[in-house]
Amino acid sequence: MNDIEKLLAIEEIKQLKARYFRAMDTKEFETLRTVFAPDATFDFRQALRDPVLGNPEGVTEHDPVTGLDNIVAYISGALATAQSAHHGHTPEIEILSDTAAKAIHPMEDTVLNGSFFFRGYGHYRETYVKLEQGWRIKTSELTRLLVRVESR
Repeated sequence: MNDIEKLLAIEEIKQLKARYFRAMDTKEFETLRTVFAPDATFDFRQALRDPVLGNPEGVTEHDPVTGLDNIVAYISGALATAQSAHHGHTPEIEILSDTAAKAIHPMEDTVLNGSFFFRGYGHYRETYVKLEQGWRIKTSELTRLLVRVESR
């Protein structure tokens, strides 16, 4: 893979992550099917965990979600009635081969779901695979640096 091909792959992965954020916030959950690989894993065990304060009261950890259908069902179920805004920031993307890559995406999100409100800051640590349809997320782990949870 030459330098131009690597830059193109990096831009495609940036666009993929942007589509992920937009799909969640606009409730275009079927679009998530164009983001994840069929055998993807989404690990959100640390999604609400503040590294200093621990899990907010009433929040329990769950196992990672595996498989495209399960990931789409989980995200759509979690956000169907929520208002959310997800922002991705300058990613570090490394192209490992013609069909594999990894990245760290700094992120910020705000979610309001009924009386539950939180704002989080952290990172998505991801791996990617290039399929016939283009780049897809193979593994995604969401970790937090700071979480603020409020009841309204």
